[in-house]
Amino acid sequence: MDEKLHLMSDEMSPRERFYASLEQNPVDRVSLASPTQTGIVDLMDLCGAAFPDAIREGEKMAKLAWAAHEYAGIESVRIQFTVLTEGEAMGAVLGKWKKKNQPVAEKPAVVTLEDIDRLKVPDPKRDGRMPEILKAARILAPRCEKEKLPLIATVITPLGLTLDAGVTDPMTSMLWFKREPEAVEKLMKIGYETGIVWAEALIDAGVDTIFLNGALDASITPDEYRDRVFPIHQRTVSKIKEMGAYVVYHCCMDARPVLPQLVNLGVHAISVSELVDMKEAREIAGDKVALCGNVDPTYTLIKEPPEKVKEAARYCIDAGTDVLCPGCGYGPKTPLENMKALVEAGREYGHNARLARK
Repeated sequence: MDEKLHLMSDEMSPRERFYASLEQNPVDRVSLASPTQTGIVDLMDLCGAAFPDAIREGEKMAKLAWAAHEYAGIESVRIQFTVLTEGEAMGAVLGKWKKKNQPVAEKPAVVTLEDIDRLKVPDPKRDGRMPEILKAARILAPRCEKEKLPLIATVITPLGLTLDAGVTDPMTSMLWFKREPEAVEKLMKIGYETGIVWAEALIDAGVDTIFLNGALDASITPDEYRDRVFPIHQRTVSKIKEMGAYVVYHCCMDARPVLPQLVNLGVHAISVSELVDMKEAREIAGDKVALCGNVDPTYTLIKEPPEKVKEAARYCIDAGTDVLCPGCGYGPKTPLENMKALVEAGREYGHNARLARK
């Protein structure tokens, strides 16, 4: 690597670079933080902490989360490796606990409309795996402070908890969304309260950035999102920011129908799915918000050779990303060499990033 580029990449600490990127301030190069999950099998083997234990136990969770920085050079630490934390804490039954995949919800917390009235906001100190995740955060926070790394954790949006995430079955909840607006409003209120309580607990444990996962935002129409979802999501973002955390918002789907609304939520950044071309996402977002992403995690990062990963990463940089990372979580079967290739691309080409040219 050209020595000049290497020196440019070291002018800021990873945390300084990430924060500056989220605030859309000038940077030395693109940030290589990963707001999405980083638990891959190759890292499990290297650090000695594997799924499912690293999902269930705080100490092993911390070990695997740290491994992405230690072995691959990812410029952040990201705890939680599933989107089912809140759902399980609210009563979902999880299954298929294996090393090479995250668990699935075998029985959601809410099966019938009557279950909604019995649903309670979970206690992060007591329910599900929440206490173990908080343990992992407390272990990692001082290490992140020492190495100047951001510490990132997930909170699911009110709509996400209403339509899926272990709280409901999405096929059923989509019907409810259309036919049972009062019941859905109750669910969204519980989802909002859950997200705020969970975010506060994570921030108190040392997390500085909340990855607010709005996975299914594009599964409803833009008008439905505007009228029934945008206000409560905007309120969620505002409350988390009041707690002092950065907010990165994610939509797993092709978010183009609702992206013009998402950029007005007040978040610091939007994590863009690989289903949206980064150039088009930047055209829609303009200068309103930072963007993260969006190398394809399901094909490019798992199946392609490292040189193809670097090509895709370079495209994302040139197209307008501010934080170079996958379009969703790293798949557990992602080769470590491809995770490293993404990092290498950021160091080699990151001086061409939008904010590095300011």
